[in-house]
Amino acid sequence: MTNKNTTMRQATLTAIAVAAALLLAACTGHKKDATQSAARVDGTEITVHQINYRLQRERGLRPDQQDAASHRILEQLIDEQLLVEKAEKVKMDQEPGAQQALDAARREMLAHAYMDQLAVSVATPTEAAIHAYFDANDALFTHRRVYTLQEYLARLPEDKIPTLRAMVDGGKSPGDVEAWFKAQGAQVRAQETTQPAERIPLSSLQALAAVQDGHGLVASAGNQVHVTYVTSSTSAPVSFDKAKPAIGQFLLVDARRKVMESNVAALKSSAKIDYAPQYAALAASGPALATTKDIAATSSLPAENGTHVTLPAANATSSVQVTLPTTSTSSVQVSLPQTQGVRVSLPATPASSVEVRLPPQTSTAEPKK
Repeated sequence: MTNKNTTMRQATLTAIAVAAALLLAACTGHKKDATQSAARVDGTEITVHQINYRLQRERGLRPDQQDAASHRILEQLIDEQLLVEKAEKVKMDQEPGAQQALDAARREMLAHAYMDQLAVSVATPTEAAIHAYFDANDALFTHRRVYTLQEYLARLPEDKIPTLRAMVDGGKSPGDVEAWFKAQGAQVRAQETTQPAERIPLSSLQALAAVQDGHGLVASAGNQVHVTYVTSSTSAPVSFDKAKPAIGQFLLVDARRKVMESNVAALKSSAKIDYAPQYAALAASGPALATTKDIAATSSLPAENGTHVTLPAANATSSVQVTLPTTSTSSVQVSLPQTQGVRVSLPATPASSVEVRLPPQTSTAEPKK
């Protein structure tokens, strides 16, 4: 890369970095309100409202930390205002990179604000709804287990899979299966993990819950197979009272997701959307999601709705690729941490499946990060 190209690239990155500050200035404006003024920067006021807005976005702030946080935020706003003024003087707000960043930030802010407004309208789930979910998912609660799993991800000719399935269903041990894979010259990866029920996808948990210790099951898609043995398990039931907060939060998040999805679908159906020729075929195929995870970092079983687990070539450095069908999107996870309170982790886009994450009751299972 030439010095000229490097300089241009750095200028563009700087423009994008300042764009957020420019957007802040555009949103808050330069209105003067002497009774709410916290500071002035070259005649431009920074208000208490701006500080309070930032304070509201700080999670877990204790009352005794408010004053220190307010001072810190005020200093940040002063720094941002100085950057905005300098950027405007050199007309950085007119740079293409900065204009694109401003436009993108504005779109995201307005879209999220509209979705937040929709979310507020969703009612809290009833006690009956929470109880119904608890009763319908006994593998997560009443009959919850902590599983020690031996798993194999492999690629095989499709005509060999029935033989593998018969071996596993017939009670062959993990060692027998591993030796068989080796005799077939199959590409295979193995791992042993300990997982509580809530860390296993709901689409796979019911099938796994029916497997006795020492036995296994086979899931396949095309020429790819996933063999899972339950080498041992420990009963670790969760009471309704303990599960109730997480279930309630999960049902609320799920209800909000459905409201958002139906609202977006209604907006799409009433709008006129014209795709450029190069995107027409892609739009017709529907949305798709592909994520890449290393096998050592995941113990999720293939979902029963058509999930494909793709292994890389033997000499490849890439990790295992998990590709969901076109009707799926990413999931929402509701986690109940070790301490009191519920943590909700949402993806960037609405989800089609949700998992409830309860804290493990044994020392062998750590909270999912």
